[in-house]
Amino acid sequence: MARPKSTPEQREAVRNRIQKAASDLYNQDGIAAISARAVARKASVSVGTIYAHFGDLTGLMQSLWIPTVERQAQVFRAKAGEYKDPVQRLRILLMEYLRFGIETPELYRGALMFVRPAGLEKPDAEPLSTVDFADLLIETLKEGRESGQFVDGPPEVLAQMLWSGVHGCLALPVNMDRVALAPARDVSERTVELLLKAVRA
Repeated sequence: MARPKSTPEQREAVRNRIQKAASDLYNQDGIAAISARAVARKASVSVGTIYAHFGDLTGLMQSLWIPTVERQAQVFRAKAGEYKDPVQRLRILLMEYLRFGIETPELYRGALMFVRPAGLEKPDAEPLSTVDFADLLIETLKEGRESGQFVDGPPEVLAQMLWSGVHGCLALPVNMDRVALAPARDVSERTVELLLKAVRA
């Protein structure tokens, strides 16, 4: 006799149990403790169940960070709303992004330094403006260009350049730890000023 299909509520409960198991393992022993087998054992599910719900282990781990990333997006929006001047708003957005990466390094690495393995299917690319931080950069650049404070140029391209600059400030010392590089905290303000200089009219 075939097993009855799970209800949406039952599937959600299993998904939550898997996420809690992964989160507990991560909080206890860090990223090194995370394996599909360890999570499955702690959640009392099969490894196949993890893949059925999350696609792969990376999908599972990224699902843990989504709520925090969404909360951070709200922080970016609130900070941006405090500054009418586009230059000051851009400065605070870039500094706030760096603060986020510096103060929550494990979260930043997991959510924003993911490198897709060659065999893993690539999702359809969405417009840059669907990312809250990038959208705020784009809107600020447009406003500053209209007031003559920022250079002409496609705001999406300029936003990507700015985002690349602050991301690189955070990622380079991590990815190139065999080289004596200054930590992001020590070069963050200078990085932001150089990036602002590049887009100022």
